[in-house]
Amino acid sequence: MTYRPEFEIDNEILTLVSDTAVLVDRIPDNNEPPRDLRLRRSNRIKSIQSSLAIEGNTLSVEDVTDIIDGKRVPGNPREIREVKRAFRAYDMMGDLDPYSTKDMLAAHAEMMGGLVDLSGEFRNCEVGVYKGGVPIHIAPHQEDVPALMNDLFDWARSSDIHPLIKGCLFHCRFEYIHPFVDGNGRIGRLWHTLILSKWKHIFAHLPIETWIKLNQKEYYNSLSESDSGNVSVFIKFMLRMTFTAVEEYVDEMSHRPMKAFDIEAAILRMISEDPGITSVKMASALGVSDRTVKRYLSSMVEKGQVRREGSDKTGHWEMP
Repeated sequence: MTYRPEFEIDNEILTLVSDTAVLVDRIPDNNEPPRDLRLRRSNRIKSIQSSLAIEGNTLSVEDVTDIIDGKRVPGNPREIREVKRAFRAYDMMGDLDPYSTKDMLAAHAEMMGGLVDLSGEFRNCEVGVYKGGVPIHIAPHQEDVPALMNDLFDWARSSDIHPLIKGCLFHCRFEYIHPFVDGNGRIGRLWHTLILSKWKHIFAHLPIETWIKLNQKEYYNSLSESDSGNVSVFIKFMLRMTFTAVEEYVDEMSHRPMKAFDIEAAILRMISEDPGITSVKMASALGVSDRTVKRYLSSMVEKGQVRREGSDKTGHWEMP
């Protein structure tokens, strides 16, 4: 069997690739000590917190920061272990070959060690993705996984397609194969970043995962559509998330207002999807402090953008 992705490159994809490439060229791209170590470290923490939050981890950015700094954090021991393992896996990025099965298994062992029995090994059972007990994706049979992954690596290694598109296609196909018992989402997002970082090193320090978390519903919907052959939807989604992450970084590096990181728009989107959402959950999704979210909410209430009905514990948000 040979993997040959089927998709169409339309004007939207071309524009997103071109705009992102132009923007990323404005960022110094080298392996020397960066001008702003604090910003890059903060972005790495956002990446880890967001990728784990997508999988249900409830720890905040502040919690993740404290864990990485070696401080004691009260919380679920498994969630704390997930942070420590993810940090170690992301720290391997510079030494990983994105087209090596051995390296992927090593990264999975680091990411999922002590969390699943088969860490660092392809699955030996059937798996699927379920929503409300209903299967929304049944992965290929376990005996087909090694061959499917070899085909995917062979294609990615030999393909001369632009890395921005290659990362999307690899990510999408990887999630379809679902080669591990657990940790597929985490490894898929890490590997997407890894492929991009081998093109431009700066991608190792861009928290694309934060934007995926903010648009999590669309992320899963686009993956579902790709199952039926509409891969372009996922490509466009991930290219938008990537462009936004690059734009945010350029704005931060130049100390201009963060046009891309529109916190108010993100808050409104989260409220529209879940009127009962708490400020703590908003802060976790945005990668900011609870105090920051409450400050924005207070301003938005004054401007009439939102209003609170009921108490802080049992109430909900409404938009006029």
